Amino acid sequence: MESMDTTRRKKRGGACAVALATLTAITGSSVVTLVGARPAEAAAGDVSYVLDHTNVRVCGSVRQIQCPDGAGANGVMGSVVGNQWDRTWCWRDGEWAGEPSTNRWFKVTADTTAGSKTGWVSAAQVPIQAFVPWCSSWK
Repeated sequence: MESMDTTRRKKRGGACAVALATLTAITGSSVVTLVGARPAEAAAGDVSYVLDHTNVRVCGSVRQIQCPDGAGANGVMGSVVGNQWDRTWCWRDGEWAGEPSTNRWFKVTADTTAGSKTGWVSAAQVPIQAFVPWCSSWK
């Protein structure tokens, strides 16, 4: 003899199958898209707010030895001049850094003490973050 829970599950499963069959008959598809609904898309080049004096680095590390093609002291290419909205290209996880500590880094193009530079900043220094895609490399 089946338990009451098993019987209830079978009835619910049957009801779901009938609902899906009815929906399929009405729409001609078992996949329904809501009108006006769009999936969220990550757009490289959206802007993030980067804090003043944030170091722009050649990769997501505070140690030059970790960065390929390191430039400057500890891979620093320059420091952000003033709080600014910067183009943000993608994100990648690297070395833990910042306060609060995080291992997330954003690739940005920013005005720095060494001119306009494209490099990596710790997410801890980016209080307003763009929704951007993942980066497959540090290049």
